[in-house]
Amino acid sequence: MHFEGLGSSARTLLNVCTAAIQPPSFWVENSGICFLQLRGCAESSAMSVSFGTVNSEMGGSGEVRRLSDVPGEGHPSLRMLWILRGLCVAGLGISVYLAWTALSMTPVYGCGGGDVIDCGHVLKSKWSKVFGIPVSVPAGGLYASMLVLLGFAGLNAPRAMRQMVWNALTAGACMAGLAALWFISLQIFALSKICPYCVAVHTCGLAMAALMLRNRFSEPHHKRMAVTFSAAAVAGLITVQTMTPEPEVFEVIRYDEVTSPEVATTTIAAGDSGSDVFEAPGEVFAAPGEMFDAPVVDEAPADSSASTTTEESDEAVKAETTQPVASTLLLLVPPRLLNLTQIAFSGQDATASEGQKPAEATTVAEGENSAGTSATTTEDSKPAADASTPDSATEATEKKDEKAEEAKAEVTPAPPARKLITVAGNRVTLDVKQWPLLGNSEAQYVFVEMFDYTCPHCRNTHNAIKGAFENYGDRLAILALPVPLERACNDAASGGGHPGSCELAKISIAVWRVSPDKFHEFHDWMFETTRSPASARAQAEKLVGAEKFRKEYSSKIPSEYVKRHVDLYKKVGQGSVPKLLFPKSTINGEINSKSTMVSTIERELRDVAVK
Repeated sequence: MHFEGLGSSARTLLNVCTAAIQPPSFWVENSGICFLQLRGCAESSAMSVSFGTVNSEMGGSGEVRRLSDVPGEGHPSLRMLWILRGLCVAGLGISVYLAWTALSMTPVYGCGGGDVIDCGHVLKSKWSKVFGIPVSVPAGGLYASMLVLLGFAGLNAPRAMRQMVWNALTAGACMAGLAALWFISLQIFALSKICPYCVAVHTCGLAMAALMLRNRFSEPHHKRMAVTFSAAAVAGLITVQTMTPEPEVFEVIRYDEVTSPEVATTTIAAGDSGSDVFEAPGEVFAAPGEMFDAPVVDEAPADSSASTTTEESDEAVKAETTQPVASTLLLLVPPRLLNLTQIAFSGQDATASEGQKPAEATTVAEGENSAGTSATTTEDSKPAADASTPDSATEATEKKDEKAEEAKAEVTPAPPARKLITVAGNRVTLDVKQWPLLGNSEAQYVFVEMFDYTCPHCRNTHNAIKGAFENYGDRLAILALPVPLERACNDAASGGGHPGSCELAKISIAVWRVSPDKFHEFHDWMFETTRSPASARAQAEKLVGAEKFRKEYSSKIPSEYVKRHVDLYKKVGQGSVPKLLFPKSTINGEINSKSTMVSTIERELRDVAVK
């Protein structure tokens, strides 16, 4: 076999290598170029000779190239192998962590609740799953497969095996890179939120795709095939995700009932002791504020001038009459109003007593004059006087009672009736009129929602609730209890996300306290998008007045309400929000469609709705 047209260096190398243990070999590629591999030489000097024509009798012009420069030949450097392995390990580790958080429904550490950075919003959207499986699961599998293939990439294996390994690596890297472009675009344009953990995984995929497309260890036509296959796979992913409706991932917890369904929603008079409710296995979950500190009613100061027997009896009658009212007012009327009521009662009695004293003195004087004039007349008049005295005393007492009743009617407001609902298997009882309320307090359907204003799933559930209000109108009411998932005010919250949610909850409660009529409007505004504490305060001051809002917000009452909300959150199992509390069940997770929300209300409240 003759090779002509070679330079002196090629001839020298050829002469050296032909004397090696393994003879030279050659083959013809698809391009028609023949390659001669000179085996047995030192790896650093191994070369391939390419020729335009190879013939046993006559040769053609040729050139000498390094083996690593020939497509499909050579071995990658250790540096490149370790870079690829490092990218695979990073992508695999982050994907496994994201898959664990998705499957266990736990928040991603240090990433949530911001205007731009919000992993929870990204990872719980419809784009985070394919066929109901978190996309981090197949991503982890892809990176694990490429990491295994890289273990074979550096071996001095046969050429066919090396080609298969590098072609598979190229296809996997291109798939990871194209998927990265898709998911980064979704975060920017569709979700308007960024997940740093996701971006880190996507960066690994883009870097691997760039390195594999530039390598010379796969032939050009194999690279084209790998890119085509990867594009088709990612296109299938995009099609499936686009056609998949928004998922409804929620958990329904059923309880064994401890009370009958008929008492799950009850209206009782304020003066009623409500012993049937309070003696039940459940408990009344009292609201904070005035209800935490029972008012102490101070007794009115005694009047030393009123010492007659008649006045003492009047005081006793009045005390017996007003005592039940005072007992009722302990839980309904502030202490100052009760004090004013007693002062008013004392003033009226004193006036009445002073007005009667002159009349009594005149009667006595007239009696004495009559006695001095005629003894017979006096004796005859005694029976008549004795007969008229009981009628006069009875008449005076009746007038006093009427005046006392009129005074009480004017000063004491009619106490409102209490409306109690029980939730979580009828284990917890709440007074509808003590808590932040959306809708009519006399509504037919009432349940409790626990939420966080920075939670994207709570926002989707709120949109479904708005649809339910459109369906039911005034027949629906919801106790809206903000439960911040921030450890600053909720020690049961996990992770470090949802910054600012404590402050947002207190702002909302302050708005409800100042103006309950404006609370629904403010609540809807809060859920239109992610709100910062500064923007929420500005909107609150605009709705209810800056001075009133600041006074209420600076008090301890909003914080006390947040504490009580967190207490209830712990009692019903804590964990994720939103939570919808019904008499027989608790629903954890997002309900994002109006139809599902309406059917849930019908199913859970059908037997306990107020008639």
